[in-house]
Parts: sequence; C-alpha cells; structure tokens
Amino acid sequence: MLAREPAVNLAIGPMCPVRCEGCYNHFGNTAGGPGLVTAAEVIGFAGAARAEGVGQATLSGGDPLFHPELTAITAGLAGLGMRVKVDTVGTALIGPARIVYKGRGRAAPVDVADLGGPAATLVPLDGARQETVEAFRRGRGNLLAETRAVAGLLRGAGIPFGYNTVASTANLPELPAIGALAAEDGAAEWQVFEYDPGGPNPSARKPRLRLGPGEFAAATAGLKAGPGVRVTCKSLDDRDGAYFLVDDSGQAWKPAGAGLRRVFGHITSDRPAVMAALAQHVADVRAAAV
Repeated sequence: MLAREPAVNLAIGPMCPVRCEGCYNHFGNTAGGPGLVTAAEVIGFAGAARAEGVGQATLSGGDPLFHPELTAITAGLAGLGMRVKVDTVGTALIGPARIVYKGRGRAAPVDVADLGGPAATLVPLDGARQETVEAFRRGRGNLLAETRAVAGLLRGAGIPFGYNTVASTANLPELPAIGALAAEDGAAEWQVFEYDPGGPNPSARKPRLRLGPGEFAAATAGLKAGPGVRVTCKSLDDRDGAYFLVDDSGQAWKPAGAGLRRVFGHITSDRPAVMAALAQHVADVRAAAV
C-alpha cells in the first residue's frame, strides 16, 4: 500500500480530444447544470481545502487545457502554496485540438507558457507503438508521436513533466519499452496505474482489458525507466478511497463503485456540506497512511 497525502482532483476540463477506455472521471455535463466552474470558484474552494490540510491539486477533465481560465487557476493554486499537477492529453499545445469526447468542433491552441510555471504536467503514454496506444485511447491516429512532441515542448519550456501509463492486458508486455521512452524523452516521473474498469465511460472492451489477480503486481515489480525518472506504480487497492474530486460544473464527489459517484454538492453554493465531506476524506487518508 502506497503512502497517501490529502489531495484533490479538480476536473476543470469540460471536453477531451480523445475517448479513453479507462476514463474514471465525470465531466462534460455542464450544459444541464450551473455551467462551467470558474477560476474564482476553484481557487476559493482550494483555499478552504488548503486550510483543511490538502497540499496537492491535480487539474484534469476532460482536458484542463480546454478551460478558458487555466492560467489563472494554476497561478491561484500555486499562490496558495499547493503543489499543482496538470493531467492533460496535451494536444492543444501543438495546435487546434479536435474534440472527440463530450463535445464537437475544435478547441483553440494553448501556448505552453499558459500552463503556469509552477505546475508539473503529466501526459498519457500507454504504449510504445501507435497500435497499442489506439487500443486504449481512441480518436487520434497519431497520438504516440503527438505525445512525444508535447513532451519535447514541455522539456524545451523548462516545465517538469511526466508520463502516465494505464496498465491493461493491451500493453502489459510493453511496460519496459514505455519506461525506456520515458527516460529517452526526459520525463521526471513515470506513473503506472492498474486499469480500472469501473469508470463511467461505457465500453464493451472493459472485461478484455482488465488484469487478472496478481498480474499488475508481477508486471510492475522492480519496474524501472532509467536514470533520473521517478517510477510510481499504483494498483487498484492503492487508489481505493484516495480521491476527492470536483467536476467541471463544480460538484464535489467521491467514487461509489461501478461508475457511480456520491455527490456532496457544489463547491460554492454547498460549501459547508462539501467541506464536511472533505474533512472526513482528509481524516480517512491520514488514518490509512499510519
């Protein structure tokens, strides 16, 4: 069991340039609710979370690059003294991004400087071959090359970056080769997650991608990427109960199994209820780390 620290996942991105088999998040339904969460709302909630002992915020989505106030959000979180991570496909950093999931059309390109200096950026790398990547993330026919191009942009801008890999039956034999790419591309960290078939994205392929008992542990035991790359492997058990999330409409929630979620309310209009749930989450995380 990995040691945990209190953190929040802020899914500010309302749409995505890929459709992933293992998407664990709920997003893209702001049209029927209060609208897209604002920078002021995110930072206000984060300030209260910081006072509760939360030290890290991960920006996700969808893709956080698609939020119009991304720079203000990353700067505001950093100003609170929080460690900031940006989980992004990164497509918008290399040009206009076609929206594949939860929307249509194209999103405007994002300058790499708009990520904000303090934010570490994590991009997905789920295979050492394009065919393997497409088995998990659909919608872009050249995603492997694009991902490595994004890594080059981040490296050139001096932004610390890492790769995220979701380990499934599709890519398990390629993990050593993926780690070699992470080292070759100058990644500071490589996170490997066991595939979770319980996410809300419907897919008939979930049973075929799910790993059997012990497969993840066996494949990641002693897994290395190369000098200078920090490797962290997270099983389903490691992540159980670890996440407190906010969706792109500002609703705070935690997973409730099989694609379901327990919603605590809006981070602004329902702040007392949300903070009570967050306080319990922080206490649970700290107790699990003992």
